[in-house]
Amino acid sequence: MGRLDPARLDRIATWMQSYVDRRRFPGCSVLIAENGKEAYYHEAGMRDVDSGLPFRRDTVARIYSMTKPITSVALMMLAERGLFHLDTPVSEFIPAFGDMRCLRDGATEADDTEACPTPTLHQLLTHTSGL
Repeated sequence: MGRLDPARLDRIATWMQSYVDRRRFPGCSVLIAENGKEAYYHEAGMRDVDSGLPFRRDTVARIYSMTKPITSVALMMLAERGLFHLDTPVSEFIPAFGDMRCLRDGATEADDTEACPTPTLHQLLTHTSGL
């Protein structure tokens, strides 16, 4: 293993089980990878309480909007490394955003648009991009 401390990783199991025991959620799993290799995996609780089926590695679970904070943390980690500034236009990473259009003031049809600025990474992170 790399820089991850196994003793600290083991605390995750206790934390997960406490959430299951307090009925915050019926079951969960976590997988942590380091340098592309699995560094830690743990599961706790049930995937189906009525049937008594345990949570397993292949259990499919909905995470709803949890992709937003995960993506935001990943983006901020890269920004902290100085790989880009948060005011960078999204089009520098996704060229299709380079020709942005928005509705004109007073538009009554969806195709009544005009050119508008490309949203920045900061605007995407703060949900102020207008998308």
